[in-house]
Amino acid sequence: MTSQLNSILHSFSNLTPQSQRLAIVAAAGVIIGIPVFRIATEDYRGYLALGPGGLPHNLVGWIGQILLKPLKKEPFHTSCYTEKACEKAGPNGHVAFLSERDVPSQGYQSFLSSLASSSSSKLKIATSLAERRGPALFVASEKPSHPIAKRTGGEIGHMHGSDGSMHINLAPKDAKLVLEKGWGQRHPLSGTVLYLGNVMVYAPRDEDELEVVKNITRAGVKFMLGEEL
Repeated sequence: MTSQLNSILHSFSNLTPQSQRLAIVAAAGVIIGIPVFRIATEDYRGYLALGPGGLPHNLVGWIGQILLKPLKKEPFHTSCYTEKACEKAGPNGHVAFLSERDVPSQGYQSFLSSLASSSSSKLKIATSLAERRGPALFVASEKPSHPIAKRTGGEIGHMHGSDGSMHINLAPKDAKLVLEKGWGQRHPLSGTVLYLGNVMVYAPRDEDELEVVKNITRAGVKFMLGEEL
């Protein structure tokens, strides 16, 4: 081992200064690159384990979500839902369609279909624009009047088949209440790329929780349709 090390050092000393610098850089690259590669591999496997979503379920999607990380926001704070946010959310942005009773203090596809069929002139089911797969609830009009509905292409919300959670666009005050009561969290890109009131609502575990999720969804519908109380 000692003789091999001496041989390497001797060979290194015979190199020109420029070659020595290149050798040092190459060695440092190998030393740093191996653990970085291992970390990247583990992170990529974790990304794939999450299942298909909005970004491609491959290397391109993994790189894309890394590039989007600087735009992500802390998902649990509610200080962003200010009066100014309510004003920006449209003509009915100041309204709260949920009451304290509707959302208990602890943290669906047929429901969406029935909701759309019961108000076919106002609502429809179509492929999610956000996820690019799976059904979502939309404002029926091709040219919705509500500013947030225009921004989302009319998409009110969609369910994730992988875990039963859902993303719903809510009025700022409703989004704040859902977070405070522990029923969901902000989309990491809400307030930057996406609308501020885009909330991920946790999957219901029983019929009682399903009723709460239905109330939250109805609140999103009223908001995106531009209704008042």
